[in-house]
Amino acid sequence: MSNPIEVWKSEKHPFEVWSDVERYASAQTPMSEIETPDLERMKWHGYFYRKRESPARYMNRIRVTASELSAEQAREIALIAYEYGHGIVDVTTRANVQVQGLEIEHLPKVTARLTKVGLTSKQTGHDNIRNVFAHPFAGLLPDELIDTRQLCHDVTELFIESREYSDLPRKMNICLNGTDSHSSHFWTQDISFLATELDGEVLFQVLLAGTQGQNPRLAWHLPVLVQPDQVVEVTRSILDLFRAKGSREKRNRARLRFLVEDIGIGGVLEWLHQDLSFRLQPCIAEPVPASSHDELVGWFRQSDPKLWTMGLSVPLGRMTWRQLEGLALLSKKWSDGQLRTTHEQGIAVVNIPTGFKNAAATDAAGLGLSVQGDPFELNTMACTGSQFCNIAVTETKGHMFQLIEKLRKRALKLHGIRIHMSGCPSSCAQHFIADIGLKGVRVRRLIGTREGFDVYLGGGLAGQVHMGLPYKLGVDVDQLPTLIEDVAGEFYLKHRAGQTFSAYWREKLQAAEADKVGDNDYQVPVWLCEACEYRHNGEDPPVFCPSCAGLRRNFARLECESDGVKEDERMRVTGTEGDKLQHPHTLIPSRNNAAGYVFAAETSAVTATDGLTVEVGGQEYALFRVGEEILCIDSACPHEGASLADGEIKDGVVVCPWHSWEFDVCTGCSLDPPGNDVATYETLIEDGRVFIKTGSKSVTESEGDGVPAKNSHTLTPSHAPPSQSRNRPTKPQTATLSVLDVIHESPDVRTFRLDNSDGKISFDLPGKFVKVCIPADDGDVWRSFTISSCPNDKQRLDLTIKLNPEGQVSRYLFENIQPGGAIKLKGAQGGFFFDSAKHTEPLVLVSAGSGITPMMSIVRTLKAAGSTLPVTFVYGARAEADIIFHLECEQLASEQDWFRYFVTLSQPSDHWTGDIGRIDPKHLASRVENFAACRYFLCGPNEFMDSLHAGLTQAGVPRERVHTEQFQKLKVPATV
Repeated sequence: MSNPIEVWKSEKHPFEVWSDVERYASAQTPMSEIETPDLERMKWHGYFYRKRESPARYMNRIRVTASELSAEQAREIALIAYEYGHGIVDVTTRANVQVQGLEIEHLPKVTARLTKVGLTSKQTGHDNIRNVFAHPFAGLLPDELIDTRQLCHDVTELFIESREYSDLPRKMNICLNGTDSHSSHFWTQDISFLATELDGEVLFQVLLAGTQGQNPRLAWHLPVLVQPDQVVEVTRSILDLFRAKGSREKRNRARLRFLVEDIGIGGVLEWLHQDLSFRLQPCIAEPVPASSHDELVGWFRQSDPKLWTMGLSVPLGRMTWRQLEGLALLSKKWSDGQLRTTHEQGIAVVNIPTGFKNAAATDAAGLGLSVQGDPFELNTMACTGSQFCNIAVTETKGHMFQLIEKLRKRALKLHGIRIHMSGCPSSCAQHFIADIGLKGVRVRRLIGTREGFDVYLGGGLAGQVHMGLPYKLGVDVDQLPTLIEDVAGEFYLKHRAGQTFSAYWREKLQAAEADKVGDNDYQVPVWLCEACEYRHNGEDPPVFCPSCAGLRRNFARLECESDGVKEDERMRVTGTEGDKLQHPHTLIPSRNNAAGYVFAAETSAVTATDGLTVEVGGQEYALFRVGEEILCIDSACPHEGASLADGEIKDGVVVCPWHSWEFDVCTGCSLDPPGNDVATYETLIEDGRVFIKTGSKSVTESEGDGVPAKNSHTLTPSHAPPSQSRNRPTKPQTATLSVLDVIHESPDVRTFRLDNSDGKISFDLPGKFVKVCIPADDGDVWRSFTISSCPNDKQRLDLTIKLNPEGQVSRYLFENIQPGGAIKLKGAQGGFFFDSAKHTEPLVLVSAGSGITPMMSIVRTLKAAGSTLPVTFVYGARAEADIIFHLECEQLASEQDWFRYFVTLSQPSDHWTGDIGRIDPKHLASRVENFAACRYFLCGPNEFMDSLHAGLTQAGVPRERVHTEQFQKLKVPATV
């Protein structure tokens, strides 16, 4: 288990830290003497360490399910803040309440006092399900479809105090909305249940796996309808899916959205279908996009027309303890003592009779809170910021308060323009879905390091929910008022009638992006750790420094250097034009034999759109043109040896043509997945020719520790030099082939038979795939599909494809392609193939579902060649109707002694007489003779192949005889 957090979670369940907390409290143990794992475990009890304070203190985050808060609870929170903390109470963007400034000896007392009034801070941080919130005024709105408060409590009961559901791969956000107006907030949660009415029945549509943070994404629509009494079970099933299949290896890939990216919405539906005891009603209609933000400040008449909700403006969500206590007393004096927190960082008093409205508003005004917030209070949001937060790199609330005052003095009007400020890329203030999003950064300039903000425009509502687009980077705090005044003023002056601020700026910024044609218009930022000088390339700084383990706030973005080139590299470059800055890959020494440069290619052969493979001294290299430079890296991808020169190159990043691994051609760094860097080589351009210094191999250091990155040297099929181990793969060709036939193999599987009689697509070995292209509104879309026919048939190519309801390409093919049509494709390619000249051991072919396609190509090839090589084919499917190529395989097994065929079903009918269950190593051992002497080809879902691969190698099968095929990015180089 490589993830250190999973290690200490397994060593001691975080629930069990409470006895230690009581011991620390009794001894008044300083924070510096408490081990970090215990400090992290304390978040399971709602206590967050704040090392930035002196002395270090703790923050308490209190769960406010469904936004419901009684007067007694509000008053107790206020008194806790007064007696133990800084007297500050913050309302969060999840409608939680936070108290800052607690000391260690206070924590058991706080927990006891919260429990006494029916509150808890349990599981409000780290790998837990956060506050389950609804519309803040649920149960009060006259036009709501359903009151979701009890559902919020039922969902909370599912996981609160649960050891299983407090051990998620990462955090989980859940919300419900019982109205038919869904604000942008609901598009960025892990699970959102959104009410809709269908034929007089209230049901829930579901959005899944939205995120903010460093790599934001709007949620996917789950194409089902959920009945109210099914909400808890559906939630449980999704949580079980996340626990069972969510990644625990790398924290930056552990959110639910990455699992959905891996298995698709189809994979989620399949899990729900198998796991739930009831069937969900299909529904492809998506929720109506947000058209406005929630209006939560002002007077709102309730479903009982004699009662009102008083929504109060709480600037940036921060109140004093006196204000919260005053609201508690006010609510008992003028109503029934009920309050609501809001996800807009506000608070409301509910159930106020008509005759008491003015008196209640007067008392609120006496507390400094208004029912008539101005546009700056209504449209601004800020996270905790560096004042208290450990990972924030800039202050936020202080900066935002000052920004508001400066904008007021300029008489600027924010007519519906929302400004959100986050202190770091984590986006706790949701800056990506604001009209103007401000993300805190530290910027290093010639005059020193300063706090600044990256500015994003066009988030939120622009016809539908959008993520903001970058506008300006590293803007000083003092420059923000002028910038905001300028962008708002331009919008007011130039927008079309009815056009929103976000719609205007999205249109303008996207047009500006489309105008860019230079390869060097955008460079990945360089971040410097000012504690140890470690440099990080990326959109945002890492959460901590991989060299010295310093926190993110130590990083500053370099703006006084170009392309991240250090000053000493600058000074090493001299020439006839003086101190001209050049890239370190093209430093120009005196050219002589001792310099080690060897001719590689003519410069004219290296274009801006395509890489070039060259062979020098028996070794293959890949050349790429980036701007005015020509860069050189190893040719073979570390995964399966694909030629990187054949991949797509854009903005200095090349994508492997086989499995989409990404590499920075400047540094050789593997961007996705990381840890698989390739070597780079110095280049020299002279007289229209490219020379490379083959002895100058350089591999990016991993984790800043001076050790070459794992798998940094090119691997090839037999782990020998390329010139000795393999022939160079045939360069994939692009062609458009006509469709001869469309064969319906099963209800959701079809074979598209293509005319390849002209040999436009070269297909040499069974198991390889092609990439299929379809047109789309925003450009061509390519997806990979394995060829199911055999290479001996030179007249046709068969692509057997399973319909993915959420898959853009498969859905297009099923809906639009008929005999006589045409399909554009590129191939054949891939490192997963059977080679009869090398693979002489008995074969075991194992597949699940549509993973049968490469196996059929192998079987058909052996049959066409008259081979007698023993083959055992084990195929897993769900039900009889899902078995593909069943008759063909049964007939072959009855006719040929060398071919044995077994099918196992996971959901068989009562009439099925074959194997039952899922394929695992034990099942294989019962079907395969001389288990360890065979060669295995595996194809199917990732988890299926990972399990089999591990079981086979543990049983003694050499790794080089286990082949797996998957089109996603793998974590380690594959064995070929």
